Amino acid sequence: MVVATDSASVISLEDLMREGARALIDRLGYANAARFIAILGGEGDSVADIREKRTRSNIDEITERIKRRRSYQ
Repeated sequence: MVVATDSASVISLEDLMREGARALIDRLGYANAARFIAILGGEGDSVADIREKRTRSNIDEITERIKRRRSYQ
């Protein structure tokens, strides 16, 4: 899924989520960003989802995610 921004460019939903999370963390810090996300509600156990994703990742995938994050900064 691609999401339109206020400019002519579009970014993927994954990139939007990553950049949104980074903006929250930069502005609020980790703890308050987590608190803000928690009050938004939602379904499922995000901590369990994150743990599962990390256990499925191999070193090459982790390295690639780090490189992508650094290219955004």
